[in-house]
Amino acid sequence: MMVLFKHRWNRISVRIACFSFFLGTLLMLIALMAENDLIRTLGIVFLVLYVPVTIVLLFVLFVTALTNFRDIHEHVMTLIIVLMNFPIALVYLYFLNP
Repeated sequence: MMVLFKHRWNRISVRIACFSFFLGTLLMLIALMAENDLIRTLGIVFLVLYVPVTIVLLFVLFVTALTNFRDIHEHVMTLIIVLMNFPIALVYLYFLNP
């Protein structure tokens, strides 16, 4: 999948988005199985740390898209991949709230 992205920041952003998706999914599944408050707290801390990182990444991706406009399809695809994690995180929060 990384072959699709020529620009360095796009590759970094997709890796961070995939890593956060897998880690968030793992934390949610463990929290649903174990029903442990520590795991829920770790998930919320992870979400609180992920949001600022994602906002910075979105800003960097936006600037990269403006400076390299000829590869706009690659930048838009990266932005969509990064932005898809927000609704998924909201669904996970909905599942975990009693």
